[in-house]
Amino acid sequence: MRRERSQGKCASSGPLPGTLFVVGVPIGHPDDLTIRALATLRHIDLIAAKNPSATEALLAHHGIRAIITTYDRNNAAEKAAILLDRLKQGARIALVSDCGMPVVYDPGRLLVTAAAKANIPVEVIPGTSAVVAAAALAGMDGNAFVFEGRWTGGTGALTRRLQSFRSEARTMIFFPPASTLRQLLTLLLRTLGNRQVVVAIDLTRETERIVRGRVQQLLANKPFHKNSSHVALVVEGARIVGKNVGRKA
Repeated sequence: MRRERSQGKCASSGPLPGTLFVVGVPIGHPDDLTIRALATLRHIDLIAAKNPSATEALLAHHGIRAIITTYDRNNAAEKAAILLDRLKQGARIALVSDCGMPVVYDPGRLLVTAAAKANIPVEVIPGTSAVVAAAALAGMDGNAFVFEGRWTGGTGALTRRLQSFRSEARTMIFFPPASTLRQLLTLLLRTLGNRQVVVAIDLTRETERIVRGRVQQLLANKPFHKNSSHVALVVEGARIVGKNVGRKA
């Protein structure tokens, strides 16, 4: 496999460093794992996983056995140092999230940054992403969009955050907890108006459901998701008035 070119000087002695593989995994359906990701996961020494049980289930589906260690938000700083030492000793380590791409709303940044600073090769094995999947199925302007990650907090904090997007012309993608989706839609109607939205529930899973319409219409519906669902909310951008009517920035 290709190795990242390092700007630093190679050590004259000692073991050659290993490689950190940033591996994208499915957002739901296990068969969305790429051929290259399969080959990588079959030939590494260790997998650093955000959710080991989810990773074990994915590997079992594909008949792969591997050593897995936990790497999540609670232990990222401590575990990054341990994994970095293993990489310096020549280990080939795969970094995976519980779903989608590591680093995208994921603590993987700490390990990737540490490896790069230590001149350890870092390779990305691209995979599926809930952000891109939601942008694609929404049918809104995909030339430019804003990903704002997870939306949590009280009414005041959420309202202030939404107010900062009143003039945002790009399509917006949020990851609200399913339990607070109705609250967020209510605040969105009050703050941004009756925008067109798409709610993508449990993308690529057997329970997948896509709900489209204006905010007011969705709020009038009975609950259309479970609190355990994974939700991506896509919101149309503000319309530009004046010379560029009908166009988005």
